[in-house]
Amino acid sequence: MLATVALGTAALLFWSALPAEAGTPATLSVEYTFDTLTPLPTSPPTATTADLTARGHLLTLSGNYSTVNGPASPAVAFAPIARAATPNKADLNPVGREFAVSVVFRIAGDTSGLKDTPNMAQKGFYGDVGQWKMQLKPDVAAVQCRFKGLSGASLITSPVTGVDDGVWHVATCWRSGSQVGVTVDGQDAALTASVGDIANTRQMLVGAKSLLSSSDQFTGEIDYVAVAMGDGAADVSRAGAPAL
Repeated sequence: MLATVALGTAALLFWSALPAEAGTPATLSVEYTFDTLTPLPTSPPTATTADLTARGHLLTLSGNYSTVNGPASPAVAFAPIARAATPNKADLNPVGREFAVSVVFRIAGDTSGLKDTPNMAQKGFYGDVGQWKMQLKPDVAAVQCRFKGLSGASLITSPVTGVDDGVWHVATCWRSGSQVGVTVDGQDAALTASVGDIANTRQMLVGAKSLLSSSDQFTGEIDYVAVAMGDGAADVSRAGAPAL
């Protein structure tokens, strides 16, 4: 059953299940649980965590990060200025494929006074020819997803608000056919938006876009990040996430 709910100027579509298309079944492109960090002999401190897909996307954490207890295993807390990054590789660019990125996170402090949009996970910047990005809309503490390709850009905001409540949440930004969407704690919303091929030469970033500025810094905890490509990507990207 399909229903339409107005949110701002956009019409959001809700499904009992995400749309599926025939084609190549989804596989993980990258997966991080942050259970093991390997310190590096650098100043300021840095550490790496392995990509569990064995595809070699080693993630390097830098700046003011720390380890905390996640839902069932260690997680990473980001504070200004801190971020995690893995070098650019083509298999993190969805191009024209169905894809999804999922993040398990917790935010303990009120975000309503923030003036920017904290970055949770992204590949590509706003002005690049292609970008996928998960960020926070701080005034209502809602997850936003931005998709930009050769045919245009689309931004969608989850109707789930108040995620700055100190509770663990799971969020997914996804594209399937001509639909782009966001899922937070099992609640799906989507827009029709054919943005075209998405690709860029940037690193994949978690927590912030820069180590030179606190702008768009995510101040919270992240326990899981995964990206999947192919049909059914949304479900595959969440499959390894801890139970909440």
